[in-house]
Amino acid sequence: MKKILLLTLMGLGILSIQAQDSTHHKSSDKKVPLHERKARKAGIMQRQPGIHRMDSVLQLTEAQKIKLKELNEEYQQKRMAVYTPEQKAKLEQFQKNRQHRMKQGRHQKGPMVSNLTEEQKSTMRTMREKQREEAALIKANTALSEAEKKTKLKALHEANRENMRQILTPEQLEQLKKRSKSPMDGPAR
Repeated sequence: MKKILLLTLMGLGILSIQAQDSTHHKSSDKKVPLHERKARKAGIMQRQPGIHRMDSVLQLTEAQKIKLKELNEEYQQKRMAVYTPEQKAKLEQFQKNRQHRMKQGRHQKGPMVSNLTEEQKSTMRTMREKQREEAALIKANTALSEAEKKTKLKALHEANRENMRQILTPEQLEQLKKRSKSPMDGPAR
């Protein structure tokens, strides 16, 4: 019963957030960092300490907030009971590492290769713009099925990636290889 209640509340919260008027944030967008504006546009909720958007959207009572907090704590305890001691240790280490990276600002996505020349940057920028245009044409093509669009977009992405690699020097390729193998915040993409 508790699971059904929790899932129902979560579903209502998601539906409520999606139904929100997007113009609500327009006036303050200039003050909001780019990554947050993109997240809003994509419909991704950004969690901030002490701010629970679902609570404010649903206008929950204090009793409901307390009950949801209790359910969340219960769920967390049950979830932790499933993990082995080794998994718990890995999870704890992962969380510590992530907090450390967040404090140092290394959670933000940076360039995969840091020593690009202006010519390389310009060429890559042009290639990305061309790829966006081609991708838009593929997406707009009503003669293609969704599977065909997906296949063509994947092929376009791979061709663009290969073209970008041809622009890089051997040292830059090595730097790219090292960077893509280093663990970040989660599983490999």
